[in-house]
Amino acid sequence: MRKLLQSSIYLIISISLFTSCEAWEDESYHPGDTNNGEDVTIPGVWKLTELNLEEPFDFNQDGTANTSLMAETNCYQNELMSFLPNNTGISTSNSYAQITIDGENYTVECVEETEETNFTWSQTQNDITVVIDGQTVTAVLSGNKLTYTIPEGFMTGPNGEGGFEILQDITFVFTKQ
Repeated sequence: MRKLLQSSIYLIISISLFTSCEAWEDESYHPGDTNNGEDVTIPGVWKLTELNLEEPFDFNQDGTANTSLMAETNCYQNELMSFLPNNTGISTSNSYAQITIDGENYTVECVEETEETNFTWSQTQNDITVVIDGQTVTAVLSGNKLTYTIPEGFMTGPNGEGGFEILQDITFVFTKQ
């Protein structure tokens, strides 16, 4: 009887070892980095908190050049990405900066306009791939932040004669709300 009980226990332990599933083997698991010891999952609302250019500009002409397009234009303050659990989502844009260059002077108008665009997303560890308007971007999840860069994604140029064109990479940082 004792041998039968030991054999049964060994069998149960062996079966549980071979059939247990690690969290990363389950397709529904979205690890992310940790934020204060908690896992950050992608589904939810993410707000644009940084929008940075490669080189600083003084678009608001306050005497201080800055790489932050949000600070320089006072635009893009309420841009959202809502990631749904079914790997779809909605991007909501509430404003954009209309920048005009005339010689060495910049004119910035923050145009308020609500535009919603559907997207799909997938996750491979900390890489979040988003397909929106036929464009694919890969964001990196770090804590509660998603960051991606669009090469030469920012462009503005002269209005009329004179001035110059600005063409730079632009980096987006979204923070989970």
